[in-house]
Amino acid sequence: MKKVALACLFVFALAAVGSAQVQIQQPFSIYVSGAVSIPTAPSAFKDTYKAGIHGSAGVGYSVAPNFQIVGKVEYHSFGLDAAKTALSLTVPDLSGGTEKIMLFGADGRFSLGVPMAPVKPFLLGGVGMARISFSDFTTSDPLAQAVLDPLNAASTSATKVYYNVGGGVQLKSGPMWSLFAQIRYVSVATDGQASTFIPVSLGIKFF
Repeated sequence: MKKVALACLFVFALAAVGSAQVQIQQPFSIYVSGAVSIPTAPSAFKDTYKAGIHGSAGVGYSVAPNFQIVGKVEYHSFGLDAAKTALSLTVPDLSGGTEKIMLFGADGRFSLGVPMAPVKPFLLGGVGMARISFSDFTTSDPLAQAVLDPLNAASTSATKVYYNVGGGVQLKSGPMWSLFAQIRYVSVATDGQASTFIPVSLGIKFF
């Protein structure tokens, strides 16, 4: 009888330890990611800019076992396809004109499935502010550069509202970190028509 009682106590102790381990999960996570950004609209953006690159960093806070609020900063850079611009017809070796977009926002990140499962799909969506700016146009021709300088001086940055939605898959890869892949749709409320692009990201989540 004593052996049975001791065995029961041992089982209860293991269950208590396992429960405590589940409950004492790190509430904060760190996200780092980056890869390719594909411009999709409007035509002036999609047709005259190449696929860009981006990098992102964020901090998430778990408000539920499967749900986090993630504050983030992102940088996107889209190189101008000079051959598709009218300037390329009159300005030799045109360069510059890169569109740079900084995103400051917060996402809700909902993981699907069991919280402790090694592979988890997830959905995300959020809003924030986008800071848009452009690099100066340059050329090796001094006369052509004199024409470009007023255009550079007239170029201004702007701050607009954006939203993004998307999803991905996360793979538990170690005790304190996971790999993830995700795809999103980003829409920035630029004047006239929204500027949209699709970032495809690979990243690491710590904790």
